[in-house]
Amino acid sequence: MKSVRVADGTEIWFATHGDPSCPALLLGPHFYASLGRTEEDDTSRWIDGLRDEFFLIVADYPRGFGRTGNPLGLDFTPDVAAEEYDRIADAAGVERFGWVGYSYGGAIGLQVACRSTRVSALAVGGFPPLRAPYREMVEITTRMATASEGAAGMDPKLLWSAVGFYGPLADWPERAEVTKLRMPCMTYMGTADVGVPAHGVDIPLAARLREAEPDLKAMGWQIEWIEGGDHLSTAQASASLPVVRHFFRKGLSPA
Repeated sequence: MKSVRVADGTEIWFATHGDPSCPALLLGPHFYASLGRTEEDDTSRWIDGLRDEFFLIVADYPRGFGRTGNPLGLDFTPDVAAEEYDRIADAAGVERFGWVGYSYGGAIGLQVACRSTRVSALAVGGFPPLRAPYREMVEITTRMATASEGAAGMDPKLLWSAVGFYGPLADWPERAEVTKLRMPCMTYMGTADVGVPAHGVDIPLAARLREAEPDLKAMGWQIEWIEGGDHLSTAQASASLPVVRHFFRKGLSPA
């Protein structure tokens, strides 16, 4: 594990895997450098499946996950995410990098790509790049953060960070901004993805992506459907690693 200090002195922890001479690939959320057993085990499967071909960067980020502390609450915004991922990339010694992230990590990756010149190929999982549910996510994350206040062992700023991130995007001109992306782009989703209703996230994500699919294809996006997959199962390496690896094999040229 390594760390980098950001503007306010917070240490962000990250790890690298593979040969630095290979194309760099940043594994955004739901991948973390040091979490509990279930998450760590699946992250390890992704790392094992990609490290022979890519130089991997995986961080405990956003702040509040794993070893990285000091979550920002409502001060966490898409601009902050882009700036702090720049610092992680600098500390890892890479100028440009591919990005793969799932759900929240897909939304973050899209924003980093729109705010930085450093993303060389983008894979967004479990989140529609157009017809995105930003307003719904503000409502859902606000409800979750409010309900968690006072919960033992939980820093409320961790969940309020998601509210801070999604809040500015409720009126974000997504079509105008996504159209500007020129790197290879791919989105992948399970055909049965309706969010995670049991956890209060009840959004027809697959239906949203179906509606956006013609426009995304016209912009040059690759769309990959995981047949029968729901939001949780499609996140797993066994379901989506093959399509992600194939995309980056074509989308990332050797350093």
